[in-house]
Amino acid sequence: MSLFISAIAYSHPHSFITLKTEFYTEQDKLTKLHFIWTMDELTTSYLKLEYQQNPKSVFNELMINIFENHFFSEFWLKSSPKNKPIILMPLEQDARIDFNSDKATVSFWARLKNPLTLAGNQFELMTYEKTFYVDMYYAKEGNITINHPNCKITITKPTPDDSTLDYAQSLDQDETPIETDDFILGKLFAQKVVVSCQ
Repeated sequence: MSLFISAIAYSHPHSFITLKTEFYTEQDKLTKLHFIWTMDELTTSYLKLEYQQNPKSVFNELMINIFENHFFSEFWLKSSPKNKPIILMPLEQDARIDFNSDKATVSFWARLKNPLTLAGNQFELMTYEKTFYVDMYYAKEGNITINHPNCKITITKPTPDDSTLDYAQSLDQDETPIETDDFILGKLFAQKVVVSCQ
């Protein structure tokens, strides 16, 4: 996670990134996603300090980190008996970062490796940072959109149990959470976006 953690998480273990995601369709197929991430003031201050010293290098490292971690997202085509993963590919030329206020905004695009038909399908998206030192969340349902009249969007809040909540609160600043196939702390606190199309 390199820059994303060194510049943000370990300096302030409860950083927040507000998410916006725009789903784009062409000819009744889902083709690409537009991610817009807005960081909190303290996170912005750390990132801006590094960015001012070497903007090109810092931006490139940040975007490489995002791309190599599959946009910090799991994306699935819901199907029976097992959901199928959807592979996202970066559109690097459209990535940018803005410091127009006290909060930095990073925006970038991803295209589906294989565009998918909308009719009769459901798509599920979860965006999270595994250690949960960075909380990535949608502040409202309006932060998720799709440009097709036959699709609706729902968002489900996470429901971690008491033991998970206690464990997350007990972690020290530089302590790495345990991770297993069944336990990824950030995922347990991630919202779930479902796009359902007729």
